[in-house]
Amino acid sequence: MSSCDTKTGVCETSATPQDQATSKCHCGGICGGDPIVCKMQMWACSFHAAMKEVQVDILKAKIQKSWGAKLEKEANAVLEVMEAKWKSMQDVEHAKAKLKEKFHEICKEA
Repeated sequence: MSSCDTKTGVCETSATPQDQATSKCHCGGICGGDPIVCKMQMWACSFHAAMKEVQVDILKAKIQKSWGAKLEKEANAVLEVMEAKWKSMQDVEHAKAKLKEKFHEICKEA
C-alpha cells in the first residue's frame, strides 16, 4: 500500500525498510519489481504533487487579490524593522572591531 503526502508531494510505501533498501525502484519497492506497477505508482504520486501545486497557485492568486494591499503594508513594516536590526548588528560588529584594535594598541604599550 502507498500514500502520498499532500504537503510535500512525497509518496511513501508500506514496504519494509529492508525491502526499500534493496529496491532500486523509484516507487520505493511497492511494485515488487514490476515496471508497470512502478510506473503507475510514480504517476499517481506525480498527479498528487501537481494537484497540490495548482491548488497553491490558485490560493496565492486569491490571497493576493483579497489581502494583497494589507500584506504589502505588513511586508513594508517587516522590511523596515529588519533593515534597522541589520544596521544595528553591523554597528555592534564595528564597535567590537574598534575595541579589539584599542586592546591591541594598549597591549603594545606595555
